[in-house]
Amino acid sequence: YEHELALFKQHKFGSKNEHLTAKQIHLWDEAVEEDIAAVDLELERLNADKTDAATHKATVNKPKRRLLPDHLHTIRIEHEPASTQCSCGCQLRRIGEDVSEKLHFRPAQFYKEQHVRGKWVCDQCDTLTQQAMPAYVIDKGIASPELLSHVLVSKYADHLPLYRQRLIYQRAGIELS
Repeated sequence: YEHELALFKQHKFGSKNEHLTAKQIHLWDEAVEEDIAAVDLELERLNADKTDAATHKATVNKPKRRLLPDHLHTIRIEHEPASTQCSCGCQLRRIGEDVSEKLHFRPAQFYKEQHVRGKWVCDQCDTLTQQAMPAYVIDKGIASPELLSHVLVSKYADHLPLYRQRLIYQRAGIELS
């Protein structure tokens, strides 16, 4: 029984038919030496690059800020000294300026548009005249065509549900239903 177990272990875990002869061992010596030489050359080249970088100041690519688009409405705020007179009594002369740009956001603004139709009466014949109201998308509604188009674009193009739009309008103090 022990002999069979030893044979099984030899068969399972022992070496197979992968025996190399003495001549076969030296077949790959040249290829291995060429690979080692190539790796050594690459290491020397990389080490030389490191020393070159260490001896010469590396040019650092600083990230550049994108310029703001020209089509934006610009508000220029000038910050000038309180006095343009030097402490020695001479007048200071402007030689240049530094400009820094900030991107501002003004949320959508609501305003009400009042349509006032005057009532005119004739004292002679008691005739009342008044201009007719212009036609709107929703007659007797409070929403202007601009507000309706904004709601529809937000819903269908921006995929903003109506209940979220209602919450946005509530934060602005407008109650829409």
